[in-house]
Amino acid sequence: MNRGFYSAAAGLLTGQKAVNVLANNVSNVNTAGFKNQSTIQSSFSEYLIARLSDSNKIASPDIGTGAYMTVNSAQFSDFTQGSIEETGRSVDVAIQGEGFFLVQSDTDGEVLTRNGQFEVNENGNLILPGVGRVLNSNKQPITLTGSDFTLSSNGRIIQNGAEKDALYIATVANKNELTQVGNGFFQSPNGFQQAATGVYSLIQGSIEKSNTDMTTEMSQIISRQNNFQSCSQVLKIMDRISEISANQVGKVG
Repeated sequence: MNRGFYSAAAGLLTGQKAVNVLANNVSNVNTAGFKNQSTIQSSFSEYLIARLSDSNKIASPDIGTGAYMTVNSAQFSDFTQGSIEETGRSVDVAIQGEGFFLVQSDTDGEVLTRNGQFEVNENGNLILPGVGRVLNSNKQPITLTGSDFTLSSNGRIIQNGAEKDALYIATVANKNELTQVGNGFFQSPNGFQQAATGVYSLIQGSIEKSNTDMTTEMSQIISRQNNFQSCSQVLKIMDRISEISANQVGKVG
């Protein structure tokens, strides 16, 4: 089979994946704490070598002739700080600096997030709506007597003049190893630890906005769509060439 079919098809698949990720970024531009996503593409030969071995003595870029198709080898999260927006709500909290809030998700267990749009439910639990209960420094649910409280910059919750609880702020050794389990929610395969004082500052009455740049995302979507359409046209042309070759070239009489 003509190798060009594989190259064009690979371009369609990688292009569609990239557009899906970019569209998800745009749809979450107003999601607090959302971290921009992007796909990492490499040639099939590079991806195969990386999967076979990490040793230069074993792996070689010369794996024979063939079409150097592209594959979506990974997905990257941009953890740069988003802008801080004041809301005036006592239950809204933004992290300035390093760290993540720790939330006991109803579906995925403990998850890390920068989304601090909290609420206090009917049971007095501090929750992230639609996700689960926010955990304290002992990894236990936080229980309050209402939304009227004061939060210090290091996470201590003061209510009715006394320290009621403290937020768990988590850090990880390598953010690139985090696994995304939802829009703005992550899990760490190698675990996490409580953040040291001084690497972060909590701001009550504010949220961290998404770090997605709409102008950049829209321009990339247009570029990716044009590439997708080009690959689609190439695939149609090659299919037509194959049809002519099979039905007309070499036809007798």
